[in-house]
Amino acid sequence: MKRIHLWVTFPDGVRLPAGDMLCEDPDKRGRISGEFRYHPQYLGHPKAFSLDPVSLPLGVNPFACDRPCGVHGVFEDSLPDDWGRNLLVRKAGLQRREWTIPNLLLALGSNGLGALSYTQEDMPELVRADSNLISLKNLLNIALRYDDGEPIPDAEMTMLFQAASSPGGARPKALVADENGGQWMVKFPSRRDRLNMVAIEAATMALARQAGLHVSETKMLPCAKRKVLLIKRFDIQRLDTGGSGRRHMISMQTLLCAEGVYRFGYHDLFEIIRKYSAQPEIDIPYLFSQMAFNALIGNTDDHLKNFTMIHDDHGYFLSSAYDLMPDTTDRREHVLYFNGNYIAPGSDALKQIGKMEKVPGASGIVDRVRESMMKWQSLFESFAVPKADIARLAWGIERRLEK
Repeated sequence: MKRIHLWVTFPDGVRLPAGDMLCEDPDKRGRISGEFRYHPQYLGHPKAFSLDPVSLPLGVNPFACDRPCGVHGVFEDSLPDDWGRNLLVRKAGLQRREWTIPNLLLALGSNGLGALSYTQEDMPELVRADSNLISLKNLLNIALRYDDGEPIPDAEMTMLFQAASSPGGARPKALVADENGGQWMVKFPSRRDRLNMVAIEAATMALARQAGLHVSETKMLPCAKRKVLLIKRFDIQRLDTGGSGRRHMISMQTLLCAEGVYRFGYHDLFEIIRKYSAQPEIDIPYLFSQMAFNALIGNTDDHLKNFTMIHDDHGYFLSSAYDLMPDTTDRREHVLYFNGNYIAPGSDALKQIGKMEKVPGASGIVDRVRESMMKWQSLFESFAVPKADIARLAWGIERRLEK
């Protein structure tokens, strides 16, 4: 049996033991029995909140986990994508039979995004991004070589271990700090890219901001004859003392208890916001704007991990939009359905969905988003997206805008 202590860092920097996870050893089929119990000190704190309002309401009783990995979804949300998990496996020196979610959480420690940390001992130190913008060139070089499967010396792997962490996707990433202490996620290019994915994502994020979406601050910087994309972290709360607090994060996948190949739509996200958001009057129009943008730009990879709610002193609310990209693979069908249809609706149908969801000003939102996207090609050109890439994307985007 493995006991894992869970710690939470509040936005004001205060850290408390949040609870304990108990995880049995895997059975012959690899299933793990587990449970979570809140810590009495946490339950007695005036700022205590449910780490998962659906599955883990505040209370003294233990919560058994019915997932095969033995860990509730909100804790698995702390882990990075497959690229980052491979790094954790190597960092911890795990054998194949030890590649379990509990072991990965212990390897992660306090290195992840969000407010949660994991340890088998005392309170861990809160890890900040040690890598800075000056070290980006080295990080890019190491990440590209690792992504290619090349053997990497231990000293360079340590540098990658300290920087690598991400909330989603499957591309090389790192966490870095700028000269003012600002915390950023960096997305690197991959040698397997057929398109200039960094420039396309930077342009798409700018287009989304122009369309009125709530998106994080982004920068595209030159790095070793390539470009990298910096995205401001939304889980960090800068403090006047010079330190930082954290905001807790939980994915829509966890809130909807979605497992495996799921069937959910944007309606389900609206329902979660209505039930759990502290500011539904703001979040519902925000989500509708993002839904309209995803439909019109062709962001078909709109899976539930790409929608997150974060918690501060006022409660849960929808995070900034992230991982916004046009359809670069001719996929056409979205992961989430629109009123039962996985093919994106046109402007008129989007307005009807907005009416069904009782979104205030839905028609105006769709018109604003669509109008702001009409000159997308010139915006993409300003971000140095190659003409060949724009031509490849044009048919799909223009077809959606004309619907």
